[in-house]
Amino acid sequence: MAERLNYQCKFEKYKEELIRLRRHFHRHPELGLQEFETSAFIQEYLGKLGYRFRIVEPTGIIAEHPCQDEAAFAGKKKVVLRAEMDALPIQEQTGLSYASENAGVMHACGHDGIVASALVLARILAEEGEVFPVRMRFLFEPAEEIGEGAKRMLAAGALDGEPDIFLMFHYAVDQSFGMAVHEGQASAMINGMEIRVHGKSSHWCEAHKGIDSIYAASLVVKALHDLNETYKGKGPCLIGIGTIHGGEYSNIITDLVTLRGNIRAAYEEDYQALDKRLKETLNEIEARTGTRIELEYPKPAVLPFANDPELTRIAETAGRKIFGEQFLLEGEEQLFLSGDNAYRYFLHTKGLFSVFLAGIPDKGYPLHHPKFQIDEDILPYSLEALYEILSGIDKDMYQNPLNQS
Repeated sequence: MAERLNYQCKFEKYKEELIRLRRHFHRHPELGLQEFETSAFIQEYLGKLGYRFRIVEPTGIIAEHPCQDEAAFAGKKKVVLRAEMDALPIQEQTGLSYASENAGVMHACGHDGIVASALVLARILAEEGEVFPVRMRFLFEPAEEIGEGAKRMLAAGALDGEPDIFLMFHYAVDQSFGMAVHEGQASAMINGMEIRVHGKSSHWCEAHKGIDSIYAASLVVKALHDLNETYKGKGPCLIGIGTIHGGEYSNIITDLVTLRGNIRAAYEEDYQALDKRLKETLNEIEARTGTRIELEYPKPAVLPFANDPELTRIAETAGRKIFGEQFLLEGEEQLFLSGDNAYRYFLHTKGLFSVFLAGIPDKGYPLHHPKFQIDEDILPYSLEALYEILSGIDKDMYQNPLNQS
């Protein structure tokens, strides 16, 4: 796909290194808070480049290069870049020569490519020294997939010193070879939920003595489907059920069915409205069926975040330069209803979330799929796009005093 671009990638010289690193991490995936080999590899790589770093227990890394202590960096914008390290509890089915060697664990969300790109960007900073456009801090974050990493990194000082900008990026496979940035909302508000439908157990030969929790649970599922079709909010939103568990014997009315799912909304007001409608719906089904229904959110909601307008303009300039017509500036109607604990960083500083499109034709398996793959040709282009964004921050954000932090 790269040959379709009318652009000569200056960072093509790093492609072999990017692929080598990415395939190493892909072969050796580790789950959240267990990324010990990954962390050790990153520490060794950064150490050879002269970086100083500190460990965020058990595996996180906050890294900066000492060349940035020089006077030449004193006036430059301070940028924090986040790279997630953890993998997923998935048995890989790609058949790749560099497939996961850890049974039941796979990089199926592109974190292998993210860490590889961050490391090569760290190398470029070490090589360029004072020529590098901004002052950088690299966050190698553990446990993103289980929502633990960001709060641990922040507690350890990830944003100490009041950095000006937070950057994050991902690889997606819904389209091939390009780049996308959302204008405004860049992530959804989400939360997992558990619905417990309590009935009354009885043998089916005495059905009149029981209260059918499975029937009531089916009404819950249908009602939520109907709600998704009828509710019109400010932006994209939905409620979904992912698992249903109930009953053990075919001749017994079970007294408990447990449903687990999630609420997702681009805007908090839609999230709150769906939550309210959900509770009203469950109350109605309780009254109709004689069951008792409990709703629980085991964890606090993941909040939405938005891209900074000026950073979005800088990313658009970089994206159009490198990807041409294959750069997409997307609105809320194209928002992918995923959440990310990166919102914790956006609460403290302006930020930008960029997505690099790396789908392989006829192999468009989605994120978190056992056959998920990315087109590795994207790696040097995405690296150069990140560098161009940093260069734009250096140039453009100083020209307008209103943008000063």
